[in-house]
Amino acid sequence: MSTRWNPFFKQLVIVITLVAMVWLVTRTSVILAPVILTLLLAYLVSLPVDRFIRNTGWPRTPVVFITEMVVILLLLTVPAAITPWLINALTSFGNTLVNIVQELLEATPKPISITPSWSIDLGPYYAPINEWLHGLISPDLMNIVSLQSILSSLATGAAGVVRGAINGVFWAFLILVVAFYIVRDGPAIGKAIAEQVPPPWRPELGRLWRELCHIWDAFVRGQLILGVIVGIVVWIAMTILGVRNAPVLGLLSGMLEFVPAIGPFLAAIPGVAIGLFIGSTWLPLPNLWFAILVMGVYITIQQVENLYLLPRIVGRRVRLHPAVIIVGVLAGNELGGILGILLAAPTIAALRVLIGYIFRKLFDMEPFPPEDAERGRAAQWPALVQQTPVRGILFDLDGTLLEIDRERERELARRLAFLSDFLSESQRRRLARRGLLAGELWANRFLGLLARLKLDARAKQWEPALRRFTGTRLRADFATTPGVPDALRILARNYRLAIVTPRSREDVAVFLARCGLRGLFSAIITREDLRRARLAQPAAVVAANRLDIPIGQCVMVADTKQATQSAKRAGALTVGVLCGFGVEGDFEDADLVLSSTAQLRTWL
Repeated sequence: MSTRWNPFFKQLVIVITLVAMVWLVTRTSVILAPVILTLLLAYLVSLPVDRFIRNTGWPRTPVVFITEMVVILLLLTVPAAITPWLINALTSFGNTLVNIVQELLEATPKPISITPSWSIDLGPYYAPINEWLHGLISPDLMNIVSLQSILSSLATGAAGVVRGAINGVFWAFLILVVAFYIVRDGPAIGKAIAEQVPPPWRPELGRLWRELCHIWDAFVRGQLILGVIVGIVVWIAMTILGVRNAPVLGLLSGMLEFVPAIGPFLAAIPGVAIGLFIGSTWLPLPNLWFAILVMGVYITIQQVENLYLLPRIVGRRVRLHPAVIIVGVLAGNELGGILGILLAAPTIAALRVLIGYIFRKLFDMEPFPPEDAERGRAAQWPALVQQTPVRGILFDLDGTLLEIDRERERELARRLAFLSDFLSESQRRRLARRGLLAGELWANRFLGLLARLKLDARAKQWEPALRRFTGTRLRADFATTPGVPDALRILARNYRLAIVTPRSREDVAVFLARCGLRGLFSAIITREDLRRARLAQPAAVVAANRLDIPIGQCVMVADTKQATQSAKRAGALTVGVLCGFGVEGDFEDADLVLSSTAQLRTWL
């Protein structure tokens, strides 16, 4: 039997190992960027590889090899195809920025009159900016810089150019080869590492590893998807408005998505500046008003991203305070340049998990909350209800009380059969549900807009087609979700009930009459009521006011994240139900998640 190390020697070995690792990282920092690029490439390649293997069962090695060949082909062809266009676009963008700077040079700020006897002269404050701008585009300075760059390139000679090209090819080849082996042997490597961990520690460290993987997965995959979506939307929006250099503005917006919180703000500055100093190519608006319009479009895109795209694509794990991100970006710039800036947010999020784990272990606390989030929320629900006694229950209609059209969901999933090689049947059903949910939300907003514009006749004309398209039922097909009538009759004995829906009052009246629910609801809030309400007032608050109950003593029950989040921000308790188009992941912020609305009677 081997001898055991005493505690002091174990601690000494740990300290020496950490010091050696820090020394090794500092000595080999030159290869840090290639290593990170290798890991990122391996991760991106592993996504299609793992999905393809799960769906087809093919051997891993040939799938990885074919994927790597496709990546190499793309790396060789895509740059060659887009480089001429990119050079022209960037040149045009640079000329536009030079024109803006020249406009600023010619600008002379006039004193601002506050009162007849008091004015503010901005001239002394603008002078340093003017001098800096003069130096920025000074012809002499540009000639000197150009001459220096030419002489420097000539001095290095052809040998330096060849040496740099060979070095770049070598690193590219090395990154591709190492990424191939990481992707091919990734599962085996992970299993081998896990086997070296002592059995009592495996569940806990496995949970820590999964949390870290979720962070990086959410960031890399999420920011890539967000970058593509936002870049295309900005490109299209700026093109429609007539903003010059719209493709470059879209490219810039997509790239700056990798800098959360402050990236979208930085991306909007050039677009607003172009609108202010140059104007639109076709809109007959003064430059100032056009710049305000461009700013409004950027703000709208950012709000849609923050409220709708970010929670679904990136999730909650990488969410950080903007001040933390700014400090992290500055630190990342000092430590790793551009790569450090791009990876600052997930690195800080990962450190937050690691430091939290160490802190809890040092104080003998549970390092992680229960993995079963629903069970954790269920355990907290009685305390929430006891802390704030519930007097009113607010129900969404479609998907909560009113059964959705499951046949429409199945039909849409069947139409996605062409994706069967890549998506399983359950995944196609889930994709169909997400599409119908998105369609329902936008249809409700459109109908609500028509109601606010008092175009009720148009709303009645288009509503049937929109309902059929989005999988929500027409009046002739109204039916409750299973168990709802009995549950509502029981709940109505102790609570005041309300319906909150973007449907019309006529639809609600038909639903209540057809399903035998008349007299159970003390308030009914429809799109006609929301039209008369203040724009900034959430629907849940309107319903609570109608019930004459504080919003903090109400529970909002809905099958969409938008409804529960809005009510929660207003101060209500929230319950997400899975009998509509929503899925459990949509209700991370809800106080309780139930599989059906009928189960609510056992919790209240």
